[in-house]
Amino acid sequence: MDVEMYKDLIRDERGNYYIAVQIEGNELTLVNAFVEASFTPELIYNEEFRNKHKEMEGGFVGKIAMDLLRHDVVMGLKQIDRKLLELSEVEQKYTVNYIDTIEFYRHPAWERKA
Repeated sequence: MDVEMYKDLIRDERGNYYIAVQIEGNELTLVNAFVEASFTPELIYNEEFRNKHKEMEGGFVGKIAMDLLRHDVVMGLKQIDRKLLELSEVEQKYTVNYIDTIEFYRHPAWERKA
């Protein structure tokens, strides 16, 4: 079993989803997939975002990230462009490390503007 970074989803026994952000040999680093989806460049709060998501006024911004994750889960279930793997199976091949979600996680595509 090979895990593809930033693509395949890994589900634990409680129904949490993770995505690999680093693979070095047999060590795999995972981050919560909702956290990953929350840091997509599409969700940078700027004028473009406000114009695109005017209908969300008064709603929950987290819905967008959850919709992105839901899409990835469905694609993983259908094995379209990604896989949905069980954590227990992944742990048989890899030593798994986690990025704690209370740490500041920065998606590599996000560039801080000075």
